[in-house]
Amino acid sequence: MNGSKAKALRRHGKDLLIEWLRSVVPEGEDSSKINRDNLHEFLSDETHIYANRKILLSAYSLKWIYKKLKRNPSFTLQDLNNNQNTKSGTGYWTN
Repeated sequence: MNGSKAKALRRHGKDLLIEWLRSVVPEGEDSSKINRDNLHEFLSDETHIYANRKILLSAYSLKWIYKKLKRNPSFTLQDLNNNQNTKSGTGYWTN
């Protein structure tokens, strides 16, 4: 993948994650506080989890979003919400 394409995917990934975080903020809170500069304050420091004797990439982390966008550049917030509603507690995709 060339550098400009990777940079565009990373930029889109951050925007997608910010949009998702803003959608899960409770109604009384100010969701406009979440932006690119302070995105890491709202995310977990743990990027991986240990489950079933494997180390897996933690769902809804920045690396996870990048991986999804690299596989499918047309990945949207709608796809993200569909994934959240269809999986039963696993928190990660199996494909």
